[in-house]
Amino acid sequence: MRKIFDRLGAGSLPSLNRFLPALVFVVVTAIGLGMSFSIYRASEVERRAKFEIVAGDAVDRIVSRFYQHMSLLEATKAFFEATNGMVDREAFRTYVAGLDTEGRYDGIQGIGFARMVYTGNEAKAEDMIARFYGEDVAIWPETDQDYRAAIVLLEPEDERNSAAIGFDMYSDPVRREAMADAFATDTPRASGPVELVQEITTEKQVGFLLYLPFKMDEGPNSADGNLPLSGFIYAPFRAGDLYQAVMGDVPAAPVAIEAYDKQAPETPLFKSSNFAAATERGTPEVTREVDIAGRTWVLQIAPSAAFEKAEFDITPFVIGSVALLLAVALALAAQWQIKALAAAREVQRVTQKSLQERELMLQEMKHRIKNSIARMLAIARQTAYHAESLEQFMESYAARLQAMSTAQDVLTRSRWQRADLKELLSKELEQVFGDADAHYEVSGPSAELDEKATQAFSLTFHELATNALKYGGMSSDGGSLDVSWSYEGSGATRKLRVFWQESGSGPVSKPERKGFGTRLIDANIIGELQGTIERHYRDDGLTVEIAFPNPAETTGRRSRWRRRRARKSAER
Repeated sequence: MRKIFDRLGAGSLPSLNRFLPALVFVVVTAIGLGMSFSIYRASEVERRAKFEIVAGDAVDRIVSRFYQHMSLLEATKAFFEATNGMVDREAFRTYVAGLDTEGRYDGIQGIGFARMVYTGNEAKAEDMIARFYGEDVAIWPETDQDYRAAIVLLEPEDERNSAAIGFDMYSDPVRREAMADAFATDTPRASGPVELVQEITTEKQVGFLLYLPFKMDEGPNSADGNLPLSGFIYAPFRAGDLYQAVMGDVPAAPVAIEAYDKQAPETPLFKSSNFAAATERGTPEVTREVDIAGRTWVLQIAPSAAFEKAEFDITPFVIGSVALLLAVALALAAQWQIKALAAAREVQRVTQKSLQERELMLQEMKHRIKNSIARMLAIARQTAYHAESLEQFMESYAARLQAMSTAQDVLTRSRWQRADLKELLSKELEQVFGDADAHYEVSGPSAELDEKATQAFSLTFHELATNALKYGGMSSDGGSLDVSWSYEGSGATRKLRVFWQESGSGPVSKPERKGFGTRLIDANIIGELQGTIERHYRDDGLTVEIAFPNPAETTGRRSRWRRRRARKSAER
């Protein structure tokens, strides 16, 4: 990266400084986030595949448990067939207890037998109930059907199952449909969703029943001997209990399930307590349709919070965070590198400028020394010319030298403050020409110069005055100098225009080449002050016209602040 910066030119730095760090950040971030997104998508596909497996396992658990219960009914039918239906209650109770329906085969409410009789011949079923339970229980409810399927035997005995004894299941259309289908196919068939008669508490659940037809030989003289079958071996299920029994097996399935009968979707069979929360998270669901003894169950399966936590992959977020931090670090490094390069270039520029200024200062100092000697000789000649005695010459000459020293001291003190143009010009002309015999006029409005303009005009006036004294209008008797200035414009566009007019020296011609003094004046006016300078060589002397920007102060407070700063600088 440093080599790239080194090959860039100085003119490229502003745009580079603006756009490169942002570009580095965007590129690195895009690459990092792209990698994170790719890994995230891959992890999502993997998580989806795992959930498909988990959902399939949950469905297999439900179907497997149901077929286990179905096998219990097949075994019970075999038990009934072995005794030609002549089963007493004690034998049936012992048989059902041996099945362990409340332990290994939990989820089933019980196993029972419903006796088929003609309507009007309910006494046969009621006699069986009296023989089994020692109670007189009338078959209920009233019906308009030709047949009844009364529950005469149901184990294990508990409060819920006891409430179902004597109930005519054929009177209910949902149960009747399942029994008719079981008789037609001679296979176990499940009913649609119903409310079991065992639901005698306030905590009710949706239930369903599983029916298996059974026919025993009752002889031709039996009142019901011509019935197509003797009854149904059946099992009632509370759907919620069945779901808890299946999903509660170790290991617990990390899913949330809602199940409903496809032929009766308005009544859900069971629904996990966390199903709503699982679907609100926006996680994808898996829908499965399974055949449950002739009924189609629809299972909507969503991952639970346990699955989300176990399968949550933090890798994409770590990579994204690292990429973001790396992008910020690289962007800052680029910014710091640019600043370092800019600082190095600025140091180089300042160093070169300092060397140039130093060279200029040495040249100017050498030139000033020569000019000072020339001025001293000129002053000596003029003083000697007008002096009547050696004492008068020494007194006048010493005074003029002292004036030069004083003026130089004033200029030195005003280096870092605003200076009055008239005062600066007067001091400089007094330093060059003396204060008695020179013929010069200085006029113009009050004008303040800042630090840069003060230095530039000090050198400019010095050069112009020295040239006037050596070669121009002030080099001979009868010569004169008129310096005036005025403002043009106002506010931020105001300019200060200075007129330097020499006369009495005769015709002045343009020099063949520019000397150091002329170059120094141009460097100060044009280079430092961004102004203009025009020289007019006339028959009666040289005229110089200088113009440069001199914006007006916007507030009195700023002027007062500058004057206080000037006083403090002078005191130091």
